[in-house]
Amino acid sequence: MKTRKSPFLINLEYFFFLLAMKTANTIPLKLSYKIAELAGRIFFIFDVRHRNRVVQHLMHAGVTKDRKEAVGIGRKNFIHFAKVIVEIFACRKLMTPENLPNILNITGSEKSKELFFNPGKSKPVIIICAHFGNWEMAGQGYTISSGIPLMSVMRPFDNPKIGDFITSRRTGHMHEVCDKKGAVRPLLVALKKGYSIAILADQHASEKEGVVINFFGHPARTHSSPALLHLKTGVPIMTLMPRRISDDFKFEFIISDPITLTPSENKEEDVRKLVQMYTSEVEKVFARYPEQWMWAHRRWLDINRA
Repeated sequence: MKTRKSPFLINLEYFFFLLAMKTANTIPLKLSYKIAELAGRIFFIFDVRHRNRVVQHLMHAGVTKDRKEAVGIGRKNFIHFAKVIVEIFACRKLMTPENLPNILNITGSEKSKELFFNPGKSKPVIIICAHFGNWEMAGQGYTISSGIPLMSVMRPFDNPKIGDFITSRRTGHMHEVCDKKGAVRPLLVALKKGYSIAILADQHASEKEGVVINFFGHPARTHSSPALLHLKTGVPIMTLMPRRISDDFKFEFIISDPITLTPSENKEEDVRKLVQMYTSEVEKVFARYPEQWMWAHRRWLDINRA
């Protein structure tokens, strides 16, 4: 059972969080990126536990040819996520309908562009997202680009005050969130109302929440709720990976073809097929841009989870 943080620690963390936010908002974005890069390098040196896990996982996945290359990508990985924090502070100010064409490019499936990013004609979709690129900007980017309201699933933060702040940055521009606990019901309601929904499906799932499929050639238990929702509603699935392009707040949405499956009499096998289909799609993107996925997740079943 998780120990609750004391009010003192919650407020202390929140104070330094707000201090970082104010600092980031008063200095040029390029300088914020430089500071974030330095912070990422420092954390890579001193956060030994997560550094070793990232290197181990990169090698386990076969993304790197040797440990030296894994260490190099791991360092870039730490720097990347330090920059994500900077972008969270800047997101609400910079990501507006007027400015979006200067910020975001959509690449990948032309069919999905036509179906899901066609304001006035866009159709709802079940979006598979991941802790890749800057997933915090994906909600606003999607709703502005598609004209469709979105509900996404949010895991509660250890610090509720920081959680409330992040949530305030996620919502708006027709973007709503629901708690991970008991999320299926509000997600079904949202789909019936014509919303799209977004689910992060790149972490280890419990036996109750997921099914075992192959991820980078190794067994991994992956969340099956998107597959179950598709089979129940018929709404297509699409993977959407919000990659950072450069250090001037430029991104691209890498989107897959629509993923659908005609239900058979074997629901369990249908779910497994769908989960493998969307997992294989995100794996392609992670392999191409490994520095932008959160390799610190304890993802596989055939690796030491200590």
